[in-house]
Amino acid sequence: MSLDKVMPQLRIVTLNVHFFTDINEQSNVHQLVRLLKPMSIDILALQEVLHTNRDAHVAPERHYHLKLLSDLLELPYIAFCETVFEFGNALLSKFPLKNSMNYYADVDKNLYKRGMLAVQIEHEFFRENNATFYVTHLDQIYEQARLQQIQLFEKFIDQNDSLQLVMGDMNSLTFSDYSNDYFHSYIDDIRQKNNWERPYELVTQQMKVNGYTDCWREMNSEAIDDQVVTCIYRTRIDYIWKRGELKNQWKINECRIFSSANATDHNGVLICFIKDR
Repeated sequence: MSLDKVMPQLRIVTLNVHFFTDINEQSNVHQLVRLLKPMSIDILALQEVLHTNRDAHVAPERHYHLKLLSDLLELPYIAFCETVFEFGNALLSKFPLKNSMNYYADVDKNLYKRGMLAVQIEHEFFRENNATFYVTHLDQIYEQARLQQIQLFEKFIDQNDSLQLVMGDMNSLTFSDYSNDYFHSYIDDIRQKNNWERPYELVTQQMKVNGYTDCWREMNSEAIDDQVVTCIYRTRIDYIWKRGELKNQWKINECRIFSSANATDHNGVLICFIKDR
């Protein structure tokens, strides 16, 4: 008897797909399929997604890649949260969607509006944990904007749910991920040289104040520096957060960062929930 019949599981990945382009600015959809197919993913949370409902060949080719990715990965159920015209966050699922809602944070007229996709799925894990799944992508430039965005999104997150999973590209740091030497060499100094905003961890600290657990850090307590990297700037900015206790013998079996092999400018984060019999 196979393990998945003995022990129910749910495998989830979050990944920023960078407008469906690789680091050489070529289409990456087939690279993503080769990367993700062996992982037997049940739910795929995506950021920087191009997607259209226009007729075939009317929009640019990459606007049809979400549907192609859905077909090739055999994840037929799609939810999309458009934040700018035909661009935003998405979710692909092996299982039917029970509910899907889009929420928005427009904190500054000079910044792009940001969205949060909220989904419930027809699966044992969601039923037994009364779970809701949230996908977002926060501002890439200003920490104060990110903080305002997550504070607005928090108003939409249903705390009556027993379990909330919030994931995506948060564009915010956790300082304890890095040694002092690494932080100064690869984060602080580089930002000063490029006149970027100084590093902050306001968003990740606020998530913890709001009662969320950093799932990857909980499962990888000793990882540091290059072991934590999820983006080309050698930092960890992609997260999976959990609030609420797992019920009915569900537990986290695995949570790891995996290389995208240059298919995009981010690495992915995978989490696997299993249920003990």
